[in-house]
Amino acid sequence: MTFVTENIIPGNHGKKFATDVNDPTPKSRLKNELLKVPGVMDVIFDVDKDPLVFTIHTNKVVNVSAIQEKAKELNFHVIAKGPYYPLM
Repeated sequence: MTFVTENIIPGNHGKKFATDVNDPTPKSRLKNELLKVPGVMDVIFDVDKDPLVFTIHTNKVVNVSAIQEKAKELNFHVIAKGPYYPLM
């Protein structure tokens, strides 16, 4: 594992996660809990994807395991997707 795969790097690209959440109420609970993680600024769901995909934007480096642990507290599963490398 590398620093980029184990962490969410601050910036406008964020990091994508896949989850097993599919109903609006649990999705809202998941978003509210993830926003409590220090450094998480925004959680954006992509409703066109199945399984559900969401992007987390941060204002500091946040460990992926912190996101997974917060979701596990709600009995949800989240899996970090591959690193995003923007083209310059």
